[in-house]
Amino acid sequence: MNAPSASQVNRDFYDQGLPGVDDYWRKMAAPRARVEQMVRVLRDLGPRRVVDLGSGGGQLLAEIAARLGDVELSGIDISAAQIAENARLHPSVAWHVADLDAAKNGTPEALRGSFDVVIASELIEHLDHPEALLRNAHDLARPGSGHLVLSTQSGPLRETERRVGHRRHWSREEIGAALVATGWVPVRLWNTGFPFHDLSKWYANLDPEGTMTRFADKPYGLRENLVCLALRAAFRLNSRRRGAQLFAVARRPDR
Repeated sequence: MNAPSASQVNRDFYDQGLPGVDDYWRKMAAPRARVEQMVRVLRDLGPRRVVDLGSGGGQLLAEIAARLGDVELSGIDISAAQIAENARLHPSVAWHVADLDAAKNGTPEALRGSFDVVIASELIEHLDHPEALLRNAHDLARPGSGHLVLSTQSGPLRETERRVGHRRHWSREEIGAALVATGWVPVRLWNTGFPFHDLSKWYANLDPEGTMTRFADKPYGLRENLVCLALRAAFRLNSRRRGAQLFAVARRPDR
């Protein structure tokens, strides 16, 4: 029997609409830290048009709209149902359905070469064909000036991550080589998160079933909210050079 594809695994998990997933995004330290880093990078780049790949429920784009103001935003996701819901909740964003794991024609033709910044946050680790994502992102970026802003995970691939669809994790060297191979010019690659991001991932996997039940399957209660508060405070002490959280910024050359 063939193993399910990455697209199917991701659909099976995210299409459930688990009540804890939105709480995780809004309250947990790791996604909040990623948002802060992404917003800082975007402010430095000063884009006019931004597209978020694997946009999910549109939370990251909502944060960008609130913090950066006059930026034209688009989102692309594989789930037609999710995109329809996003269009209802966030009508100011242009939403599109596409399979970014597809090797050919993975992006809408009308969008190619039109974005100042292409975001791929916590996406590449979910895919069977990561090089297809990077090529599709390259197609969307404006030639000569468009940038890719990417976040993913380094270090061990653990059970809780497999359950939410992770296929592999990346080192800085690996992501840099993949960017070059797909036509990008790396601008900056860096890890963050040591020690508290790394420790939180390790601790969560001492009891993967319990962790998924408490922090994905149901809305957060007092205990879960206190854990989130404590971790957000601890994350302020994390290294900006070491750790399991990996970021990359790359530029599309003029060709």
